[in-house]
Amino acid sequence: MSKGVASEYEVEYQPIPVKELLKEMKNLSTLMVDLAYLSVLYNDVDLALEVYELEKRIDYLELLLTMQASLATRSVRDAEKIVSIHRLATASNKVSDAAADIARIVLSKTGLPPLTVKDLFPKESTVAKIVVPEDFKSMKIRDLMDELGIVLNILAIRRKRRWILEPREESEIKGGDVLLVEGAENAINALRKHFNIPPPRVQPASSSKEYYRIAEGLFQLKNTSELMLDLAYTALLTKSEIIAERIEELEDYMDKISRNFELEVMLYDNLSEMEKVNIISIAVSSENIADAALEMVEPLLRGLEPHPIIMDVLWETEERISVIEMDENDDGKTLSELGYEDRGIVVLAVRRGDKWYITPPYTGFKVKNGDILIVKYFSESEDIVEELEKEEDREEMIEEIQEEEWEE
Repeated sequence: MSKGVASEYEVEYQPIPVKELLKEMKNLSTLMVDLAYLSVLYNDVDLALEVYELEKRIDYLELLLTMQASLATRSVRDAEKIVSIHRLATASNKVSDAAADIARIVLSKTGLPPLTVKDLFPKESTVAKIVVPEDFKSMKIRDLMDELGIVLNILAIRRKRRWILEPREESEIKGGDVLLVEGAENAINALRKHFNIPPPRVQPASSSKEYYRIAEGLFQLKNTSELMLDLAYTALLTKSEIIAERIEELEDYMDKISRNFELEVMLYDNLSEMEKVNIISIAVSSENIADAALEMVEPLLRGLEPHPIIMDVLWETEERISVIEMDENDDGKTLSELGYEDRGIVVLAVRRGDKWYITPPYTGFKVKNGDILIVKYFSESEDIVEELEKEEDREEMIEEIQEEEWEE
């Protein structure tokens, strides 16, 4: 459940470590984006209200972080590094504001044209709403995942009228619970089968051919903005100006496709005026998320080194960024053949020598011995990543990349 504060208007200093504040802000802002889209797609008012409560929490956390970071600044060197922390915090807040704007569509009760979850969530990492049978005996999330041999991120559990956000592995799933889960489609289908839930009917790219262009445009905007966030975290982790520059290019691209999409929506004959307003509102929110990604890396582009604490944050949040090195057994395999997706691991970039391959194609890109993969995964997959690459080895690789990138 989202945490309340003593007052919406009064904030008192609390000695909470900056790292803990940043971790919670990143966790909540990332979660809010998914929950906001799901609230719209399922027309779920309660979920939209939860997004609003989380936005208030992030506003509060940012104020606390500003106070704490200010107290920690004792020199020019400290001030230069603290800039990256402030930017990560303000960008997380901006992402949360964008998510709340999306959720506002549900509360306005003005609606969207008929779209499905498939329209806005990619097949390799889809989201599903699963109703647990009433006769299901309570079971810990960790035990259920181990029994099925799958990895899924449970975004939230609705238990009667209460939402449990980001439940832990030791949390229980009970009969009658409604689960919002994210992960590989194969893993979600395995969970459905366990609960004797029939697979969903195969749906086209959009629930109606009439709105295919709308669905396609929204997906492109959502996908691009979220990719930019992932790359921003990657740039901060590796101190890579090259990746930061790629984000700058994507931001220009995002402005162009957003403008074209909004013009196309305005000319759509089959949409009501409010539907047009709501669709454009989602487009603007996607733009704001893209802007937040660029804001994160602007200090890096201006020659300011990211604070070391950011690496710890990115390694300890619910959605994590880390590295895996390829060996001779992996040589010549495509990213798809590595089989990481079904284990909850997504490859964001590959570093080969001093060259970067950003978002390489899964079916066409072949890895080589010595390649370092920058990967994204949920905390539930930490043991799998640890099996592939020990933590101390990952830390050493990151430090080497940082030194090389920063020297350049």
